[in-house]
Amino acid sequence: MVVMQKHTLMELTLHNEFPEHKPGSFQIKPQINFTVFPKKDNLPIVGELTIEVGSMDDNSPLYIKVRVRGSFINLAKSESDALIDAKEFHKQCFPLIFNVTSSIVSGAMLMGGMTPINLPPIDPNRLNFEKKE
Repeated sequence: MVVMQKHTLMELTLHNEFPEHKPGSFQIKPQINFTVFPKKDNLPIVGELTIEVGSMDDNSPLYIKVRVRGSFINLAKSESDALIDAKEFHKQCFPLIFNVTSSIVSGAMLMGGMTPINLPPIDPNRLNFEKKE
């Protein structure tokens, strides 16, 4: 079982250009990137999730970028439990950091005077994992 020890908000950008009198509606297509960094010595494994909604380059009325870094540990009771593969580790880490990051997105919008968006839940079993060198 993997748990998140702590998380740190690394970046938060919120840009709102909705007209005050008429917010309108638009389609959100969040870009989500989750990276797990290699383990160093006996330190926790670090994962970083970035969510971007909208773009600063197009005519999108809203742009949000949130980057959260989390430290994860495996609470294995035995040595055989500790041997989970990288893909399974990612599947267990992703929902933990996604929930925190999603809450930050909603909270930032609310503090900015906007109606918060709720990002749809993501099934970690349907994620596409890529190993980058």
